[in-house]
Amino acid sequence: MGPPPGSPTGQPPGYQPQGGAPPFAPPGPARSGQVDGILAFVSLAATVIGLSVDENGRNAWDSVHAWGGVAILGALLTFAPMVRSALNLTAHRAWQVAACGAAAFALFWVLFVLPDAGSNTSLVATVGAAAGIIAAWIAPGREDGTRPPGPTW
Repeated sequence: MGPPPGSPTGQPPGYQPQGGAPPFAPPGPARSGQVDGILAFVSLAATVIGLSVDENGRNAWDSVHAWGGVAILGALLTFAPMVRSALNLTAHRAWQVAACGAAAFALFWVLFVLPDAGSNTSLVATVGAAAGIIAAWIAPGREDGTRPPGPTW
C-alpha cells in the first residue's frame, strides 16, 4: 500500500530511532565547565596585569592598596565551580562562592576602576572584572532546583 500520493515522506518531526543520538546536543556541563574555567583564568590574569603594569610611572597598587587583594581574591573565588569536588561543595554552594567573588569584583570596579576609566590598565581590569562576573553568572548550580522555597537566610 504505502502513503497516499503527494504526502510527505520521511520520519515525522522529532522522531528518534531507538539508541540513536539526537541530531543536536546542547552544551552540557563539561562544555560549560571549560568556558567557566577559561573565563575565571582570564579574570585572574587580567586583574593581576591591570593592577601590576606601570602606566605613567605608577601602577594601580599605588592607589588601591589592599583593595587590589580583594579583587584578586574575587578572581580566585570565581574558580569555585571548577574545583567544587575538591572543596567538597555542592554545585549551588560553589556558585554562591563564585557569586561572592563576582560581587567583590563589582565593588572593586565601581570604587577604583570606573573613576580612572581613561587609562589602559583600567581597560584590562574591566576585562578581568567582566570575565569574572560572566564566569559566575554561567556557572552550574545557579538554579539547581534543590533549594527549598522561601527565604534561605
